[in-house]
Amino acid sequence: MHPSARAEFAPLSRTYLNTAGYGLPSRRTVAALEGALATWQDGSADWVDDWDVRAERCRAAAGPLLGAPVDEIALLPAVSVGAGVVLGSLSPGDEILVPSGEFASVLLPALVAAAARGLRVRQVPFDALADSVRADTALVVTSQVRSNDGRVQDLAAVASAARAVGAAVLVDATHAAGVLPVDAESLGLDYVLVAAYKHLLCPRGVALMRVARSRWDQVPAAVASWRSAGDAYAHYYGPSLADLAPTAARFDVSLAWHAWVGAVPALEFLAAVPAEQRRDWCVGLADEAAKLLGLPPTGSSVLAVPVADRAAAASALRAANIVTSVPPTGPGAVIRLSFHLYNDLSQARLVTDVLAPHMETRR
Repeated sequence: MHPSARAEFAPLSRTYLNTAGYGLPSRRTVAALEGALATWQDGSADWVDDWDVRAERCRAAAGPLLGAPVDEIALLPAVSVGAGVVLGSLSPGDEILVPSGEFASVLLPALVAAAARGLRVRQVPFDALADSVRADTALVVTSQVRSNDGRVQDLAAVASAARAVGAAVLVDATHAAGVLPVDAESLGLDYVLVAAYKHLLCPRGVALMRVARSRWDQVPAAVASWRSAGDAYAHYYGPSLADLAPTAARFDVSLAWHAWVGAVPALEFLAAVPAEQRRDWCVGLADEAAKLLGLPPTGSSVLAVPVADRAAAASALRAANIVTSVPPTGPGAVIRLSFHLYNDLSQARLVTDVLAPHMETRR
């Protein structure tokens, strides 16, 4: 376990290598959730001061994690909500460029928008995305880290190609943020979406969106509510468009309170660990597992291991008390490993010992 993380997490009774499925909560996140539930149960909570307003601390912590100014961060419940909002900025005939097999939470909103509003979706290989941008491309959509196999997109090349034709870039950084630098502002990523219940270790129901300042007036705040106002707690009834927040908070969605209470210590903990340490520890463990199994490193904390028999490999993992992702369907049989700060080198070596006899191609 990473030295800075040791005191943050309860001792684990198993080897947990499925952060790409859901991240584990820190002690402080669990305590925050228990406290919120207790005050909810006895009716003593002030929902504004004790629950809702705490989410502003999440916004502050998220800025550095996404490499963007804090006033460009919106608070959402899920990635697909942000994708739908961004797609509202496009016009009939606009082209959306997306990698083939992209995750459903960004691909399906694009396909729905295409069918309903006359947009066009063109799918190309993940590694060919930057070279596939053309003059009529309006929006490039991609994951930063591919969740099924851990491959990393060349965001600098994608952003450069998009800028050359005036296209915007939307990045799903769910499997990067907290582990890899996102660098939204320096790379020129117009929109960054993150489901925070994975590598950001938050409760489910917490998601973040970076909207570049230059795009605020181009994207309609299609899911606006009282939470989207500049002074949210003063605009429950009868607001006008002039009352929308002058920042990316105009894209906020009304919050699932307790999830955001638990997210505060999670994001503040991660923000306090230097970015280089987070990257080197988590990616280093995945690299070590790849080396031991004779696989190429992915450059991320996610590694897909091809196995000959999915059921047999899953049984061996259960016997060794190791939790991974074992996709039940899909091309080929793979076991997905994903590492975080609560893992250590001994666990990376243990899982490779268990999986080596089951690999599809012995190396």
